[in-house]
Amino acid sequence: MIIKEDIDNAEVAIWWWTGNEFWGRSCLLDNAEEDRLYLQYSTTKNHLTLWKDIRNEHKDCIEIQDKGYKYLERGRVVYNIRAHSFEVIGSQDLLSDSNFRSACKDYFHLNNCRIEFIADNHYHRVTTDNPAILSFEYDY
Repeated sequence: MIIKEDIDNAEVAIWWWTGNEFWGRSCLLDNAEEDRLYLQYSTTKNHLTLWKDIRNEHKDCIEIQDKGYKYLERGRVVYNIRAHSFEVIGSQDLLSDSNFRSACKDYFHLNNCRIEFIADNHYHRVTTDNPAILSFEYDY
């Protein structure tokens, strides 16, 4: 059973997953922006535009400072207006991890909400030591 109060406390987001915590931006549905059939954190901000701020907020994480925004698992939480459900979008590897699913439900207050976990290969994690890829500027 889904209770209205559960949906009122739930959040939509643009996120990165470090393996034990979420980085990113989120908001309640009341503050979400409508984009066709979805409510989402923003219709203009995305992983590229937010990366510089996120990296600056986590300066203490030395390993991340030299890596691009694709180094961490990343994704979104959106609300499907037609289906009346939340969609957690990320890589197949991440979404099949039960620990991640549990952490996601807790962090974004999605417990007792209708949720679908949707794999999208756009969000695959890139790990490389290739300097040409690592030197690409993601600061837009």
